[in-house]
Amino acid sequence: MNLVFALIKKDYLIDFRQKYPIVGIALYIFATIYISYLSFGNLINPSTWNALLWIVLLFASVTGIAKGFIQEENSSLYYYFLTSPSQILIAKFLYNGLYQLLIVGLTFVLFSIFLGNPVENLPLFMLNFSIGALGMGAAFTLISAISSKTGNQSTMMALLGFPVVIPVLIMAVSNSRNIIFGAGLTDIMGNLLTLISIIVIIIALSFILFPYSRRN
Repeated sequence: MNLVFALIKKDYLIDFRQKYPIVGIALYIFATIYISYLSFGNLINPSTWNALLWIVLLFASVTGIAKGFIQEENSSLYYYFLTSPSQILIAKFLYNGLYQLLIVGLTFVLFSIFLGNPVENLPLFMLNFSIGALGMGAAFTLISAISSKTGNQSTMMALLGFPVVIPVLIMAVSNSRNIIFGAGLTDIMGNLLTLISIIVIIIALSFILFPYSRRN
């Protein structure tokens, strides 16, 4: 685990020194929400509010996580002499998971400030919102690792990433919409378990496919 924590610290230092990705994501989230506020004002309905929330989270996740393997591709071979592929992948999952939770918090707070908050069962909504965000983070982590070995990373991220993340979005968006309209834990339990199962499958596939993606 010491190597895993060292890799997490390395990712943090890279992002801290290259401040523009973090600032860019924060600016994107603020600008999108502020434009939505100017467009809708206080006339936004709960369904539209829910859709906009997930759209902002989706594209902020792509921007934040896609760089994970791509930004260090030239130096990544050095890490493979020091650590195993599973340690690298665990570190990426943990770091990107924390990254996603920060994006979740920032997005929800700004949404509540500018566009109101129609959610009554806030703990259940945030549980589903966080699990969905972590699922997107896991999916984009895997796709980032694969696309970093291709000649056109951005195109491959779009082509491979969105089909993988669609099942996560279907379950998570459906749950959050039902929660806004009064559903309880028992009402969404089936979809929530399905969502968690999808995330587990994505993570399992990552550990199977990632070592092969590192071979030249």
